[in-house]
Amino acid sequence: MKQKCAFFDFDYTIAHGDSIRKLLSYTLKKYPLSVFRFLPLIPYGIGYVLHICSMESMKSWVHFPLDLLTEEEIKDCYEKDIVPTYYPHMVEEMKKRQEEGCLVFLVTASAEAYMRFNTLPCDELMGTKTQIKNGHYTSRIIGENCKGKAKVTRINQYMKEHDLEIDYDHSYGYSDSDLPMLELCRYRYRVDRKDGHLSDF
Repeated sequence: MKQKCAFFDFDYTIAHGDSIRKLLSYTLKKYPLSVFRFLPLIPYGIGYVLHICSMESMKSWVHFPLDLLTEEEIKDCYEKDIVPTYYPHMVEEMKKRQEEGCLVFLVTASAEAYMRFNTLPCDELMGTKTQIKNGHYTSRIIGENCKGKAKVTRINQYMKEHDLEIDYDHSYGYSDSDLPMLELCRYRYRVDRKDGHLSDF
């Protein structure tokens, strides 16, 4: 069955800025000694640039706050530091598409470990998955970083599992840069990283 869809990126699309930086900042304020956790990021960053280590390996280390913070603290960070950075007009855009009968996807490289605390008008959240141990989300990434072609794979898998087909001519995509996802739909919008202004891609 064909289904109208609306695909939304998150960082610099729904919210201004990089959400993981906000999580890192929150962690540093709450646990100042965690600054020493940043030291290994230097070799990981160099390794990634030199193609010695994967994006997933580097990003797993960046997500170290997930190993330190409690569920309540992660939720507190999301609500206090990320929600206020939402672009109001983009939240309204999500509501509008949902009211028009679109299946609204929030598809992001940000970790589901903290993105699950969103209350945005979306029907399906797809983010980078991390391992759950003893009921707690950890920093270790499972599978691929949810970016670029990995987003397309996740979306197509969802559609297949639900016996749905994207109605290309009546679907919408929003991102500051993620073209592979936008190519799934006819109507594509670029979100300006500075002010959230919408323009045709």
